[in-house]
Amino acid sequence: MKTREFLFYAEVQALAALPGDFPRPERVVMWTILQYHWGVPAAHIELQPQMGRRIIELGLHFEGPADWNEALVRRVSAHAGELHASLGPGWELEEWTASWRRLHRTWSFEDLTRELGQEVGGELALALQVLRPFTLVEAPPAPARPAQREGPRRRAARR
Repeated sequence: MKTREFLFYAEVQALAALPGDFPRPERVVMWTILQYHWGVPAAHIELQPQMGRRIIELGLHFEGPADWNEALVRRVSAHAGELHASLGPGWELEEWTASWRRLHRTWSFEDLTRELGQEVGGELALALQVLRPFTLVEAPPAPARPAQREGPRRRAARR
């Protein structure tokens, strides 16, 4: 399968596996990345096949300001035992960038197959259900605006 075909196939599998009364998330598509959130895009569940690295990544991502991300990771860490029991092996909490954090798992692959899509779709359905409570957060604070200069602004004369 091609990457986008696989991505949407896994999504169809996942959504079909969710209970009928499960609250449907908002969906963001960025070519070969799917993100799901419930009102706060900076706290989302993400699925991304990466052809160049031959891995598929599924995870809970916190992509807000560093302090906000750290507070959310502490909450996830406090539930590590029950999350591991619910999600199974292979999940790890990671300091992904200088400020972003994620709880994720990966699969290695040679080819993107229907069978792998079914497996990943099942894991996505489970992740949506287990990790949703960690996405139900207040939006991160808005970044501070740079201080404005005092006094009148000067414009360069046009010639």
